[in-house]
Amino acid sequence: IAKEVAKLLEMKAQLGGDEGKPKFVLKTPKGTRDYGPKQMAIRERVFNAIISCFKRHGAEVIDTPVFELKETLTGKYGEDSKLIYDLKDQGGELLSLRYDLTVPFARYLAMNKITNIKRYHIAKVYRRDNPAMTRGRYREFYQCDFDIAGQFDPMIPDAECLKIVHEILSDLELGDFVIKVNDRRILDGMFAVCGVPDSKFRTICSSVDKLDKVPWEEVRSEMVGEKGLSPEAADRIGVYVQLHGGLDLIEQ
Repeated sequence: IAKEVAKLLEMKAQLGGDEGKPKFVLKTPKGTRDYGPKQMAIRERVFNAIISCFKRHGAEVIDTPVFELKETLTGKYGEDSKLIYDLKDQGGELLSLRYDLTVPFARYLAMNKITNIKRYHIAKVYRRDNPAMTRGRYREFYQCDFDIAGQFDPMIPDAECLKIVHEILSDLELGDFVIKVNDRRILDGMFAVCGVPDSKFRTICSSVDKLDKVPWEEVRSEMVGEKGLSPEAADRIGVYVQLHGGLDLIEQ
């Protein structure tokens, strides 16, 4: 290690000495970062809490390759498919880095003809996004997935997933937290009532998903300016998505 460090420093000195020559810069690639021993100690504590909770709920662990066949990933993420990292073809297969852990899980189930499983998977995923490091938006980051595949009584797996989230956040002692529950059927119902064409449901949904990151004005502008939604329909959606509450909101 000392030898490699010395070699890098020597290269830097050689390249950085003369005026006009490009300087040799030691840095991590855009959208990535290093984690030192203190940060890794915290991550280890967090991962141990998450994994022990997943196991307590009877989940098995799986692992999948960091890259998949490109055709396996293409088209699964809608307009976000443009954020997939493609790898240069080396051996007759077109490959891409995994964008999330869900599609590889679906591929694993289909390949192995598995119909019932409770599994967790903690691993890095990759997105060719515009990074915003100060807001925690990276091109390489971890996802912790817990999935229940198969046929079960309605809402029982959903309730267990909520319980797992509650147990983990409580164990980590992060302070007060709110768990937001969403049902895609409610969102689709809102779109239908607001006059969104069926063909635009998915793309408008991806805009609404950005509301936890950007203000409503920007989301509305994207819906109308980029996605061709009528201003009237966008304004009606705005009334719905800015509502807040508990059980009273469900009745409303």
